[in-house]
Amino acid sequence: MLQRLPNKYKEDYYKFNQIGNERQTFIDSEFDYTDQNSQIQYLRIGSFGLNKNIQPCSEFKRSQYYQDNSLINAFNILQKDIQFVKNIYLNLNSLYGVWLNLQGEWHLIKIDEKIPSYLTGNIQKLATLESECEWPIIIEKAIVKVLGKNYDILNRLIEESIEAFMFMLIGQPIMKISTDDISNLKNVIISQMQNHSLLFAVQKQNGLECGYVIQAIVKGNIKEQELIQMRAANRNSVISGQQLIQNDKCVFFLTFKQFSEIFPELCIIQHHPNYQWSSKELIVEQKREFQQYVENTYCYDFDIVQDCHLYISICQRDQNFNSNQLVSPIKYGLIRILISKKNDDKFEFQTGDYNIKQNISLEIQSLGQGQYTLFCQGYFYNQIENNPKLHQEQQRLFVQFFGSSVPDNLIANTTEILESSKLMLASLAMANVNEENTRTYEQLEQPEIQVTTQMNLGMLYFYYNNMGTTKIEEEVVFDKCENIIDFETMKTQNKFNVIVPPHNEYLKLYVYDPFVIFNEDQPIFQYSCNIKSLVHSTKKTLMTQSMNLSKVNNRQSIFESITNNPSLELITYMKENAKQATRMWNNNPIDVQMYIYQHQEGVIILYLNNTQNTYEEKLTFILDNLTINCTPSLRQGNQVYFQLDSYAHLFIYLDILDHKKPYSHKIQCIYSHYK
Repeated sequence: MLQRLPNKYKEDYYKFNQIGNERQTFIDSEFDYTDQNSQIQYLRIGSFGLNKNIQPCSEFKRSQYYQDNSLINAFNILQKDIQFVKNIYLNLNSLYGVWLNLQGEWHLIKIDEKIPSYLTGNIQKLATLESECEWPIIIEKAIVKVLGKNYDILNRLIEESIEAFMFMLIGQPIMKISTDDISNLKNVIISQMQNHSLLFAVQKQNGLECGYVIQAIVKGNIKEQELIQMRAANRNSVISGQQLIQNDKCVFFLTFKQFSEIFPELCIIQHHPNYQWSSKELIVEQKREFQQYVENTYCYDFDIVQDCHLYISICQRDQNFNSNQLVSPIKYGLIRILISKKNDDKFEFQTGDYNIKQNISLEIQSLGQGQYTLFCQGYFYNQIENNPKLHQEQQRLFVQFFGSSVPDNLIANTTEILESSKLMLASLAMANVNEENTRTYEQLEQPEIQVTTQMNLGMLYFYYNNMGTTKIEEEVVFDKCENIIDFETMKTQNKFNVIVPPHNEYLKLYVYDPFVIFNEDQPIFQYSCNIKSLVHSTKKTLMTQSMNLSKVNNRQSIFESITNNPSLELITYMKENAKQATRMWNNNPIDVQMYIYQHQEGVIILYLNNTQNTYEEKLTFILDNLTINCTPSLRQGNQVYFQLDSYAHLFIYLDILDHKKPYSHKIQCIYSHYK
């Protein structure tokens, strides 16, 4: 573990060894041993006769005194690869140490051997979780210490999250894929298991999260059907499936179809035993305060000295820190992150994200040598009822690098922050120029004038790139601008005018209203505007053109504001917002894409064949409160059979029948032809 961390962590390790060797009995003076329950007594963990070896446990039982359900499920997943436990666990005499990843930074947590217990009859029993090994109980105590230094903190957690505990224990981003496409699901599981990835899925039972780890793919007894072998934390959490191993009550088996029906997502932690970490706190370069929230902007440069596979995570403080001091649950910040490569004074957009999550991670498969810029904006909600110090803590952001090679420098960008942000956002616009979102003035003999309009990463932008010989003037008037506000004022703006001289660029930026995002479960973001363009020729004659643009980004109908070419507009929207699955042929990916988008009116399915080959597929639907809407000749009962010619596309709609009732759908896909 230590060799994968920066040198600054070695001092913590040396101090741990020094304390362990100097003291025969270590007493943790920082831990709070008081307990609300008078029956609780603290005893040495050695008095319970538990196994000291770091090995998988047969079962994890929940504590009768403390709410540790999500934590025992995280342990169940973690022990699938016991090396993860060995990486973070230390013991020297009566001193124990656990490496925990707190907000992207590794900390060596020192604890003693005293564990809470209770007396039943004449027998002293553990008040913590129950297992036959010491390591889960010790790690649980270390987590208790960092969350609140007292076991009662487990009963005051704002939200129990297996994912949050997994990041704390492993410090790696968790990838997720949809399980809708059973064929794709099977290919992903098999390929990821071959790469020794840690695979698991999460389901709620009686309001509590349960995590199930995938152990193997085996042949069943019925027609040698392939089954997914899974393991629950304890026998009470087992999902009824096919039981093949009689001597292990925590193991069960599911078909791929059953797995898809039970779990909406597959979680993946990839196996990177030699990857390194580095992290740094981000210092606010620009702060803007509004009545309901604050906006913090950060901008940093870093160097990549050799090509690498890299994860970049923006890490927020766990909601459960200091949860005993909260009047109301504190909210995670709304984070926008962009990564661009610097080429002289220009930027080349690489990737980005926009979300409200504890850890927002970007994966870059191959990042080449060069200088890069990280641009980040965080919106943090003002909760007046909570302590101001907690607000300040919650606004602290860290960036974590995890990869085959990590940058050892992260330098604040000294360029004027507003100018840097405009250049970064302009690089985002330039990276997404296409026929559907870009206007040219070729009909006015000025093809070098381009205007790109797009909704992306929580923004609506108008990017003017005038490489022509005349200036362009535009007046943009919004008929509708729902929950989208002007970035400079952070207020509603229904009109703007712009003049762009030749060989100049201009970016007009709007953003999704953070206040709406913080307070509505499914906000709608849509706009419709009329544009009048004036292009002045070199002879001073005036030519004009006018048009209407509109778009909606929401979970309701996406047809409300689409004009001119709804097919192209809808294809663009699906590419940006729908779940995507790449089709496979002979176990190899092909450039045929399936997109699925759920909204309040039903489900939209889009197939895009981006190849020169003909592609055929048969879909079998299991629908509840939905009906299939597609070309009648393609449909036979609950099945749709279609053929896509080269570079063709197909839409299939699943329309809701009763708007007062929920709907659900499952799809079985069979590929039949690709040639």
